[in-house]
Amino acid sequence: MKAYNRYRNYSEKKYNRKCISYFFMKRQADRVLIPYVKKVKKKKILEVGLGYGYYTKYLVENQNIVKGFDINPELGKDIGIEILEGQANQLREKIKEEYDCIMSFFMTEYLNNREMAQFIEQGIQLLLPGGIFVTTFILNKGLGWLYVILARVKGIKKYCYSVEEIEQMINVDENKIKIIHLNTILGIPFAILMEIQV
Repeated sequence: MKAYNRYRNYSEKKYNRKCISYFFMKRQADRVLIPYVKKVKKKKILEVGLGYGYYTKYLVENQNIVKGFDINPELGKDIGIEILEGQANQLREKIKEEYDCIMSFFMTEYLNNREMAQFIEQGIQLLLPGGIFVTTFILNKGLGWLYVILARVKGIKKYCYSVEEIEQMINVDENKIKIIHLNTILGIPFAILMEIQV
């Protein structure tokens, strides 16, 4: 099955093309995510799975010190930041620094259960005291489930999760978890933004 590696041969224009899922889901999610990202200022950030840097540009504009981590670092070669190569569940092997924020947007759909749990655990371990781990998850209900099924029909292996499944992977006090729902243009659930503070 094809997964994230298929982007190795994509141009930025092809990667960022606006297909039907953009209009129903991503554009609506960006109404939440872009203002969220724009509020982050003067922090030391590791962005995991940044691709061509769709959200990274807002982080850099706000005087954040941003480092990237991606399985295909060549995708972000024009962003102007250092990008280390690796899979999301290899953070502890490849990263030795600690950060104020570990962030990831629309990347976890490529992680199976084991990889997801490792990514969350390792990301939290790399946070400075008071730091936050922020990521999006495709939900296994509403259009999230359908989005993953359609990807699999096309031969692209993607995954979706319930909030309960994700919370079971997290070993922190539930009062430190904040969930922001990302619904479609019709208000149908498809993803969440989860923020975990340590």
